[in-house]
Amino acid sequence: MKKLLTGAAMAAILAAGIVTGGTPAKGDLESQLVMTTYGVGTGTYNDLAAVADSLTRVQGTQVRILPSDTMIGRAAPLRADSAQFSRMGDEYYFAFEGIQDFASENWGPQDLRIAWAPMGNYGMLARTDAGLDSFEDLKGKKFPRIIANNSINIKLEAYLAYGGLTWEDVKPVDMSYSDQTEALETGRIDVLFSSAYGSNLEELASKVDVDWMSMDKKSPERMKRVHELAPMVTVGEFSGAPGMEEGESAKNFAYTVPISTYADTDSQTVYELVKAIDENYDRYKNTTPSVSEFALDEVLHKPQVVPFHKGTVRYLKEKGLWTDEAERKNNRLIERQSQLQAGWDEFIKTADKDNLAQEWIAWKEENLD
Repeated sequence: MKKLLTGAAMAAILAAGIVTGGTPAKGDLESQLVMTTYGVGTGTYNDLAAVADSLTRVQGTQVRILPSDTMIGRAAPLRADSAQFSRMGDEYYFAFEGIQDFASENWGPQDLRIAWAPMGNYGMLARTDAGLDSFEDLKGKKFPRIIANNSINIKLEAYLAYGGLTWEDVKPVDMSYSDQTEALETGRIDVLFSSAYGSNLEELASKVDVDWMSMDKKSPERMKRVHELAPMVTVGEFSGAPGMEEGESAKNFAYTVPISTYADTDSQTVYELVKAIDENYDRYKNTTPSVSEFALDEVLHKPQVVPFHKGTVRYLKEKGLWTDEAERKNNRLIERQSQLQAGWDEFIKTADKDNLAQEWIAWKEENLD
């Protein structure tokens, strides 16, 4: 369901100095790659930039990173072929299923694949003077609600649920993802959601006393409320984040923010990319606090909710990390995408355009396993 590049879009790419095609660089990796991801200064951006820099230095591949604070902003260049890869938030799953912002006539289910799936730690960073000793204490506090980013808002809602709260119990403040650090510094919000590491957080912690909230009460009831809203998360523990003292740690959400692409992306390109990410690991592993998550033994080796690209599968097989169970799960997810796209083509003909998202969810529940 990708769209062809318009003349205007191609002109913009050429004006930015991005050249399609070209002679492959060392290791047959393309000489030019474009990737989208979160905004400049976030840990997600910094990690991808560190990897991209190693590809340029060693492979000779020029990598352009297009940052965006919104799900559609990160996904649209991928669909338009103005980017080959995207390090996405949960929109990789939302787009695959055709839900949330992708439950629209312009989108629907997208035939996406995972190229590389690093696991990351994410959490709630609060102003010390906000007095947030527990998640229950969030009641009545100024709480971020991220514009055009249901991926984040679902997790924010899950944090509230962990404390037995809802959006009705806090004072939502609408803003972009990257505006949170300034908003916390100025007191517009009492707490923010972010990856555990990032230069923007280091700067913030140098100006404001901050503390990481910690999910220390891991009861079955609390986790049930969390997973009803955010089934893709687990609870992980991290240390060494901005604002932490030596030896301090916090328990927060852990989940993958994968490098994704479309199924029809050239298999050799994907294979060479993941091979380069793995083989150059020692060159970039110490460049950011969290880029170690890109290590071969740290990334996911089995698909969860979106299948792996065949170029990635080829590489994992070579490394002895692709199991029969992973193969079965991958095939089931590929078949699910076929069913989703076939179902969408029929569904959209008669669906109520004003109630599209809800009707699509109901259709899937009735027609798919």
